[in-house]
Amino acid sequence: MRQRLVIVSIVVLACPALFGCHVYRGSGAEDAQAIQKQLSLQVYTPDPPPESIDSTGSPTHLPDLTPTRSPSATPFPSSTPLPPLIVVDPGHGGRDLGAVHLDAEGRLDFCESEVNLALALRIRDDLLTRGFRVLLTRDGDYLLNEDRVDVNGNGWVDYVDEAQARVDLINASGAELLLSIHQNAFYWEDGESAPDVGGVVTLYNDERPFSGDSLRFARLVQESLVAAFRSLGHDVHDREIELDSELETPDLPGSRIILLGPKSERIVRPCQVPGVLSETLFLTHSREAELARDPQALDRLAVAYADAVETYFTGGRSDSEMD
Repeated sequence: MRQRLVIVSIVVLACPALFGCHVYRGSGAEDAQAIQKQLSLQVYTPDPPPESIDSTGSPTHLPDLTPTRSPSATPFPSSTPLPPLIVVDPGHGGRDLGAVHLDAEGRLDFCESEVNLALALRIRDDLLTRGFRVLLTRDGDYLLNEDRVDVNGNGWVDYVDEAQARVDLINASGAELLLSIHQNAFYWEDGESAPDVGGVVTLYNDERPFSGDSLRFARLVQESLVAAFRSLGHDVHDREIELDSELETPDLPGSRIILLGPKSERIVRPCQVPGVLSETLFLTHSREAELARDPQALDRLAVAYADAVETYFTGGRSDSEMD
C-alpha cells in the first residue's frame, strides 16, 4: 500500500537548513528591536479626507501620513479614534519558498511564498477600502531576519528566529488581530504529489487568554473561504478549524505554531494578539493550483478573508455559532 506523507507548509515546520546555521550572538529582544528599526514597514491606513474645516471656516490640514521605519500607527487627529489595526502575515518569503508547484516536466514553476504575498496584498487593499488599518509583515519577496540574527537569544539561528521576529513585530505594532496566510501541499512518500488531495483549513491555539476570540475568528475565516471556493465553482474539501497542537508533525509532536502559541522553550516572547493561521488551498491539488494562479480567484478569496475580518469586528457570528 502506498504510504502518504503530508507536508504542511507553516512557519513552525519550515526547514531549518533554509535559514542557515550562522550565529550572531546577542540579547534576543534587543536584536529583534534592531531588526524592526532596519525595516521599511508601513502601517497602511485608509485614505482620510484631504482636509477638515475648523470653527473659523479655515482648512485644517491633517497630520503628515509619511510612513515611519517602525511599526507604530500612522498619526490621526486626536479627536478621531483609530480604526482597528490588522496584521496580515504572508508566510515564508525570500529563500524560504514554502510549498512548491511543479510543472509537467517536474520543474518548479511557482511557490507558496508568491501565492501568500499575492493574497496578502489583495487583502490589505480590500481592508483599507473598509476603513481598517493594515500592517504587512512583508510586502515583497524577503524574510524579516535576512541577516540571520539570533532573535530569540538561544545561541542558534534557524526558522524559529524568523518566526520570533514576526511575533516581535506584531506585538510592537499594537495590532488587534492577526491573519497569517499559508498554503498546503500533499506528497506520497515516494515524492509524487497527490493532485486529488486538497482543501482549506484554519488553525488556532486554545491556550491563550484570548483563545475565544481566535476561535471565533477561525470559524469566520473558514466559513467565508469555503463559500468563496464554492462561488468559484470548486467544491472544496472543508477541513474545518483545527488546533495547532493537533498538526501531524512527527519531528515535533504536540508543537504549537510560533505565531499563535503560548510561551515555551521555543516561543520565548509569544504573540499577544488573537489570530489564526489559514491554509487556503493545496498547491499540489490540480484545480486548486489553477486557482492559486488565477487573479480573479485570488481577488475573490481576498474578499472572503476581508469579510471575515469585518464580521469579527462588527460582532457577527459564524453559522456554526448560531446552530
